[in-house]
Amino acid sequence: MSITWLILFIGLIPIVIGIIIVLYLTKKVKYKGNLRLNKIIITVYVGILIASGVVYELLPKETMLEKLSVEELVQLQTENNSFQKSLLKLEENKFNQKFLKEEWSHELSGNTLSLEYKGNDPYTTKVVVEWIDSTDLKVEGIEYRTHINVFGLKIEDRIPLNELDWNGDQLVIQEPSEQELNLELFSNELYSLKQSLLDEEIRMVRGLTYIHLKVPKHIEIVDPLGLQIY
Repeated sequence: MSITWLILFIGLIPIVIGIIIVLYLTKKVKYKGNLRLNKIIITVYVGILIASGVVYELLPKETMLEKLSVEELVQLQTENNSFQKSLLKLEENKFNQKFLKEEWSHELSGNTLSLEYKGNDPYTTKVVVEWIDSTDLKVEGIEYRTHINVFGLKIEDRIPLNELDWNGDQLVIQEPSEQELNLELFSNELYSLKQSLLDEEIRMVRGLTYIHLKVPKHIEIVDPLGLQIY
């Protein structure tokens, strides 16, 4: 039984008890004068209400996702654009630490670095190469991911990062597997669901994964999918 159904079941318990009490009172002629029975029923009812509240508080709850305003979405997209602009210029940006996910280094065995992407959407991942003066074969990398927002909901924390693996001198970027997010909408506003979804289609902030590579100048990069941006 899912948590949602369990909460619904617990919420129905007081209603069921209330119905039982109403049915009992409609037959009070049969139970007239039985104050002790009345007290028992009321005590049980109150006890169940208290127990339901305690159980509800103990149940694990999903983190609430706050719906952002259009102004907030514009701000997120502005931060994404600002970060990409600075990264392409290889300049430090105030969002570097905010978007940073992983740092690593790798020692190549030869003078060629090959890039490979495994997944269905390579356009969500970009590689920025910074050529450095070095005679060794060490490559340093930083993985960033910018804001992702769908239908006004900031969900990047629920989407796994791209996995980076080395196969010899080949950097393999593995797209995360397909994720299913089940969201429940609670609102006191009356509106057309169909129209609402049409309105929300434009409320997207499409974040990207950036791989910043520091590569010695004598290393050749093989990039058949064109992941590298300039």
